[in-house]
Amino acid sequence: MAFSAPGRAEGRADSGGLFALSVLFVSIALVAGPGGIKADGLNVRNLYSPLNAKRPVRPETRYIILHTTEGREEGSLRKVRRYGEAHYFVSTSGTVYRIIDRRRIAAHAGRSMWDGRSSLDELSIGIEVVGSYDHDITAAQYDALRELLRQLQALYGISDRNVLTHSMVAYGRPNQFHRANHRGRKRCGAIFAKAEVRSRLGLTDQPAQDPDVRAGRLRVGDPELQRMLYASAPQSVIAAPPAPAVPDGAGPSPSPPPSQEAGVETNVIGRGANAWNIARESYNHSGTTYVFPDGRRLRGDQITDWTRIPQGTRVVLSEDEPEQEFEGFLEIGKDGDAVRDLAGEAAVDSSTVYFFPSGLIRTGAELVRRASLKKYLDAPPKGTRILVGYTYGGYVSGRRSAYSVARRKWNYPSTFYRLPDGSILSGDGVDEKSIPARTLIFFQN
Repeated sequence: MAFSAPGRAEGRADSGGLFALSVLFVSIALVAGPGGIKADGLNVRNLYSPLNAKRPVRPETRYIILHTTEGREEGSLRKVRRYGEAHYFVSTSGTVYRIIDRRRIAAHAGRSMWDGRSSLDELSIGIEVVGSYDHDITAAQYDALRELLRQLQALYGISDRNVLTHSMVAYGRPNQFHRANHRGRKRCGAIFAKAEVRSRLGLTDQPAQDPDVRAGRLRVGDPELQRMLYASAPQSVIAAPPAPAVPDGAGPSPSPPPSQEAGVETNVIGRGANAWNIARESYNHSGTTYVFPDGRRLRGDQITDWTRIPQGTRVVLSEDEPEQEFEGFLEIGKDGDAVRDLAGEAAVDSSTVYFFPSGLIRTGAELVRRASLKKYLDAPPKGTRILVGYTYGGYVSGRRSAYSVARRKWNYPSTFYRLPDGSILSGDGVDEKSIPARTLIFFQN
């Protein structure tokens, strides 16, 4: 068992393996050396992720992104540490855990965008706070988070307006419920958009509207969330497009999810709560289980007709699913019969990649530009696989290294490798020197 030593410099990874949760408290400044900022009683523990040393240094820091765990403290801390999903973790007692060196990339924001910039893991520090998006945090957490923000903002020159919530920056790719890239993939951290909460954290400014929705880069997928985040935003900015007519429990609903008060079942499909409302981007994942009223159970990746899920179906979410997960392929004949059913408005984008049964691989932009290939958009062969929202880098080979394809992003956690055996590895899980030939590489946009 390795214990962290008081005064250990920020950014040095643990060399003794796993840290125990019983590691001793240390009260030290986040910034060491001349010009450092006094911690003022901030209790900090080193609990670095095993992935810390594998994470590349972040090229720049523009934002701080606040998250809520939406789960219990012990399990959330274990998960965040396992996958390196935050730089700091704030417990209900006010203890602050270092998870990833503040200079390195943490896999906390996933598919994200703010003011036209995407993949915000490369540009931000992530702070995970134990709690729920719609419940207040503890007094000890307020004290710790306020001081943590003060130090980090001073160190990186980050304005109050650039202290954002995960719910503000997360966005989803087109799917069965939304025809376009959409805001609303997460409600995580939404409480930190409340003016009174920000005031208690020493934040005096905040975004008044969503810049990407306003610019037309994203559509609104969760109108209720938009109202929570931007109470003063003009309704013309946050209005959602009309939803198609579908049975209750199937398509998108403007209603918020059911109450999360104690004793109320929240993960049941019914009026105002569909698969996407409950599970968000995990609605069709293998780790999400649907328990039907008759007792049948299906995984999310086994369901093909989302319009026929009966009311009363319970959705069981995995508590150990990583934030930065490969979102996977959609298949014609399994997930839908037409390209627009799977890729929506992104069907002809350069970041939508088509894998045809013949072995042909083309982007949507390539298909729409060539008359001889347009037929594949209109009538794709059954078994065609589609990957939405990624840049296709092609194959890694003996003469074409991962670095030559992806450059500095080759080992980012948001870069994924599909090995010849079909398995998927993230950039922080590969050894560049031992990647098999014919491995495909993808970057998340």
